[in-house]
Amino acid sequence: MKRAIIAIAAILAGIAASQARIITVDDDGAGDFSTIQAAINDSNNGDTVLVADGIYTGDGNRDIDFHGKAITVKSENGPETCIIDCNGTESDGHRGFYFHSREDANSAIIGFTITNGYADDGGGLYCSKSSPIIENCRFVANRASSGYGGAVRSLTGGGRCETA
Repeated sequence: MKRAIIAIAAILAGIAASQARIITVDDDGAGDFSTIQAAINDSNNGDTVLVADGIYTGDGNRDIDFHGKAITVKSENGPETCIIDCNGTESDGHRGFYFHSREDANSAIIGFTITNGYADDGGGLYCSKSSPIIENCRFVANRASSGYGGAVRSLTGGGRCETA
């Protein structure tokens, strides 16, 4: 009987550990993390990173990389109130998001304004061999020095960025 109780407890602990989490980001420090990248780094497949209203700048809030995780990164209230300002320049290039690890439709960004990105390709978002979902996002004043994808650059070869 004691072994059965221990086995059931272990199974329940495993189920609880595998449940998806909501990880919060707030640039004022009130969330689980103060940068989007730190929250993504802590996430597991199936998790949601929920980003509070604000203007997100600097390291950890630009050049954001999902590292192949099947997660959703979404703003709390939409692109009008949740802005990623890349502060990219010709001498110091930065973009909003970088998808390159075969992310698929289980990876999504929802509800951001991405602005002031500057990169060779894909000033706002670069997508290579990946097919994430990009939903309800605005791309404003992003540039690509190559002329390819000031806002979004999506390369073929096994993937595509899907916008909704």
